[in-house]
Amino acid sequence: MTITETSGPAESRRAGPAALLGSLLTGALTGAAVAAVVVGIVIGKAALWGAGAGFFLFVVLVTTVSGSRTRARAPKAERRTALAMIESRRATSGELADVPISFVLTVAPEDRPAYRVAFSQSINLVDVADYPARRVVVVEYPAHEPWDVTIVTRPDQEWARRAAEASMDSAPESTLVKNPNREGAYCLASLLAILLGAALVVLLFRAELFREDGAAGGEGTGGAEVSVSASASVSSRTSTTRTTESMLRDGQMRLTVDALATAGVLTATEFRIEEHSMAAEGVGDGGDTGSGTGAGEPSIDLRSLPYERLPALVRTARTTSGAGDDSSWRIDIARDAKTRALVIRVTVTDSRGSATLRADARGRVTEPATAPR
Repeated sequence: MTITETSGPAESRRAGPAALLGSLLTGALTGAAVAAVVVGIVIGKAALWGAGAGFFLFVVLVTTVSGSRTRARAPKAERRTALAMIESRRATSGELADVPISFVLTVAPEDRPAYRVAFSQSINLVDVADYPARRVVVVEYPAHEPWDVTIVTRPDQEWARRAAEASMDSAPESTLVKNPNREGAYCLASLLAILLGAALVVLLFRAELFREDGAAGGEGTGGAEVSVSASASVSSRTSTTRTTESMLRDGQMRLTVDALATAGVLTATEFRIEEHSMAAEGVGDGGDTGSGTGAGEPSIDLRSLPYERLPALVRTARTTSGAGDDSSWRIDIARDAKTRALVIRVTVTDSRGSATLRADARGRVTEPATAPR
């Protein structure tokens, strides 16, 4: 028997709780870093995605250096040569010049009983016919890893002669040797850790990712800063909400009306929206959205208004009337006294005067704005 020394595969030596813990930690850090990049881009926070990208590169660097040092410190493994008989073979693909072949061999080492092993090895398409069942071949394997078998396609003269003269019996199927290291378990653990790391980042930033208005706040603008001031009296029930953000900002109207709802304002007989404020007249708590809060006055369910379409109506009114982007605007919403149909009036004003656009309850224009007068 010939014994040679080469560098054994480091992957086959990974085992034990320490390796599993390392896989979990690396996976969790990688998942968190990638999620930070994605979440940072989605919510518009450059600091977050920049930190995530930098941390991801750091994890890759540490993993690479650690792996290199581990392989450098690993002792060289003995590789042993033995005779083996092909029990079966099966080509798994035939699209390339080197065809992956699944082999089952009976290996006959000189220092242990014969055993079976199953593995895959790429064989040149021209040479596949040279490996029929029952043929004796020369194989190599690490001394402590008998499952890691490789067929020697070009053995030296001595081993070629021994293979040609040898006659072998098949080993029982019960002697099949497999890799005891559960690589699949490490892969599954790493995948779960990646998902957990990513989920943790998403959980931390869920408020900005899943706001009800569906819009993420960009860097520098922050979230909505809503200040609610409400007043109520027997003669007049009025609620006014002010915000530092423009109402034309995506989702800002919905956020502000949610603040009104939190204050208990769910219905009104008249509703007005301006650049930084909302005002509701004849407010109610939502107990009656059909007959109104006042005698015979039809009310408006503030939660049902098409807020997502209102900024577009302002832009349309400015465009059709010729008013510039710096013109002031106001939205008045009320029900028609006769038909009780909801009417949305968008008024834009510039130095030339005012123009009004009308729309229905779904935000569809029913009467376009004309030139200011």
